[in-house]
Amino acid sequence: MADLNVYQKIKEIIYSSDLTEEQKKEFSELFARTKERPLLPVLRLFEKDKRWVKILYDNFNEKKQAFVTGSISHWKEIIKKEKETIKSKS
Repeated sequence: MADLNVYQKIKEIIYSSDLTEEQKKEFSELFARTKERPLLPVLRLFEKDKRWVKILYDNFNEKKQAFVTGSISHWKEIIKKEKETIKSKS
């Protein structure tokens, strides 16, 4: 990963994960639309423990579903779970 930019490194880690091909494409495209600097913490997280790819993908997917359905209660539950996960992994 020597000369790759931050997004390319994240994409490489995502594509080496156990996500399905469709999930890999969807998740990496999400990061493609993000500026480089905000991606640095994500890259560090993925490099530290590749299991974060699945954790963050699942979180992203849940948020997407809550958004599509317009469920505020589901969104709040996702945020609560997200905070608990971050706290437990810190």
